[in-house]
Amino acid sequence: MSVRLIFPTTLFHRNFLQENMPESRGVDRNYLQMLVDEMDAMRRRDPKGRMFSNQYTGWQSHDGCEKNPIFQKCMNRIITFYNDEVLPYHGLDPSVAELWITNSWGNINGRDAWNAPHLHNGCWFSGVFYIQADGDEGRLTMIETGNKVVSDFPGSPRMQTSIPIEPKSGECILFPSGAMHMVEPNVTEKERYSISFNVGMHYKNDDARQGNIDNYDENEYLFDLDEKGNPVTKSK
Repeated sequence: MSVRLIFPTTLFHRNFLQENMPESRGVDRNYLQMLVDEMDAMRRRDPKGRMFSNQYTGWQSHDGCEKNPIFQKCMNRIITFYNDEVLPYHGLDPSVAELWITNSWGNINGRDAWNAPHLHNGCWFSGVFYIQADGDEGRLTMIETGNKVVSDFPGSPRMQTSIPIEPKSGECILFPSGAMHMVEPNVTEKERYSISFNVGMHYKNDDARQGNIDNYDENEYLFDLDEKGNPVTKSK
């Protein structure tokens, strides 16, 4: 073996609109339109909103989407997503390590709106759910903050300092709260609607704080390379 990935940052993706998604885990476009209408109403009630990472024309609501009855189905799907994938990945038992959405807010990014680089303090994981997006209204960009090289830095797709993501309607992306990220400017005439959120953990006992992964393989990020330098994944 010749390559080992260390300290990986894990992002989790799920599109709630994808085909064959069980009703308890997905949504339909009618529901997304309902959320768009509610966010338009929220902006009419509070045209100024608040300014955090949002820049120029971007509108951001105050916290509280998680308390809005219209958003309850959305919040439920997000928590289910965490329970389905994030907790098992970390070896946490959802019956004793319970998640809840600590705060959430709406974002509407119009022409030239963008979000400055930032992270989410005071929580474990964070995320964003795209209510209305075609993928060209400004990419979500994850930014590398660890210094991997301190001298000459030859360009390589495997040594990127940022990873852009073009989200679409229905897509939910979960990431560790310490992952630096930004949103590139929207150069279209369309408005992109999304909600962002943070999650906290409640541990019913001290043992719940320690993940326990069945059949954990400490070499799961260890690879061979083929003759062209590409990783060869292990077969179970």
